[in-house]
Amino acid sequence: MTGTTKKPDPAAKQRMIDSAIELFAAQGVDNVPVRQLTSHAGVNVAAVNYYFGGKDALAETVFGELSARINKRRLTALQTILEEAAGRKRKPRMADIVAVFIDPYVGEGADTEGMLLAQLILKHRLSPSPMTQRIIAKHFDPMAKMFVSAFHAASPEIPMKEMFWRYTFMVSGVVLSLSDRGKGNRLKRISGGEADASNLEEMRSSLLRFLVGGMGASAEKPES
Repeated sequence: MTGTTKKPDPAAKQRMIDSAIELFAAQGVDNVPVRQLTSHAGVNVAAVNYYFGGKDALAETVFGELSARINKRRLTALQTILEEAAGRKRKPRMADIVAVFIDPYVGEGADTEGMLLAQLILKHRLSPSPMTQRIIAKHFDPMAKMFVSAFHAASPEIPMKEMFWRYTFMVSGVVLSLSDRGKGNRLKRISGGEADASNLEEMRSSLLRFLVGGMGASAEKPES
């Protein structure tokens, strides 16, 4: 009598990815037990190894798919901005480019995916691993170069070298701002409740103004 081979269930695999996105974003990758993830997805514990080879491989799949989807969306929007500016024979607007970059983190509907994306970047900055290095190199390095080029097109008087610095500062500002979004966030505490990092809409508006000013600021050496 021959044994039967279990057939992969694409629906179960996708449920695990969707559950991982939701739970990782809310709790952090390291704080989600396998049993909680599989229970949330409605699959047995062995399914993580069966479909992905382990939790780490699942996390890499989640981050890879999320990064590819988000970056494809914003590069499409960036290309539209550049083509419209070229068609009008004008420089692209710095505000439009910055908005396209930050919206996956702080735009409408970005609560879950934005937090998870910020976690990936922060994890890579603080504790880089082969997994984060692979994802950053594949999905973010090419995108970074395209955005730096677009920023330079918006403010061609600023040297390209300076734009790479400013891009790095921009990413840091976005990610660190999102890291303090809990109810007891420090911003709310030190401002006496005047500003609240849990208000994503308000954060987006302030962040956009700040970054547009910084990305387009004069490159002249400030007076000492």
